[in-house]
Amino acid sequence: MTLTGMKKHVGVLEQAGLVTTEKVGRVRTCRLGLRGLQEEAEWIEKYRQLWSARFDELDNVVEELKRKERADGRKKRK
Repeated sequence: MTLTGMKKHVGVLEQAGLVTTEKVGRVRTCRLGLRGLQEEAEWIEKYRQLWSARFDELDNVVEELKRKERADGRKKRK
């Protein structure tokens, strides 16, 4: 990663309050900011639960279709 690219990434994190930077001479030190990620973690968890439930339901639909397909296949062979 280039120095310019790194500065841009750190700048975005700093604007979001996730890190703070301090420059002493030619050295720039980054520290975790005061703002945590609790809101983001809660938002992610909400959607993780939503998508988990949707995928579980999709699994149920696929399994039901497989059962019907196997049952139809047995009927046609006879």
